[in-house]
Amino acid sequence: LLARRLVEHGITYVKVSHSNYDTHCENFNFHLEQIGEFDGPFATLVGDLYDRGLLDHTLIVVLSEFGRTPRINATYGRDHWGNAWSVCLGGAGIQRGAVFGATNANGTEVTEGEVDGGDLFHTYLAALGLKSTGHFTVAGQKTPMADPAHHPIDDLLI
Repeated sequence: LLARRLVEHGITYVKVSHSNYDTHCENFNFHLEQIGEFDGPFATLVGDLYDRGLLDHTLIVVLSEFGRTPRINATYGRDHWGNAWSVCLGGAGIQRGAVFGATNANGTEVTEGEVDGGDLFHTYLAALGLKSTGHFTVAGQKTPMADPAHHPIDDLLI
């Protein structure tokens, strides 16, 4: 509710955090609790933004710093897995229902559409209508807006 109200009042950046997904043990019990805490409020926020006509110019990004191993460890947990994970993007200039990339059947390796944070950052900027290849000047030094070695994920953009 607060996030939606901030967007309604013109706040240009709102961060909503939900922590404790670090389930190195008791993964199944923790996730039943965590997903219940996340899914309802997230769906409500997206629905509220849509109903109020705010979704088309509000970029939604849901991600963490890395994924989880597809294997269950000795304490019934899932450890860190940097080889493959999911990111949810929506609103602003993102195609609704678009899916980009794939992993193998076990979710252990990316098999299609591998990207990294640089590509995601370009995509965020492009979705918001900003030219991600632009520059700005800091203390007299021309600085790229985003890493020039990367580019937006065009398959996700409208």
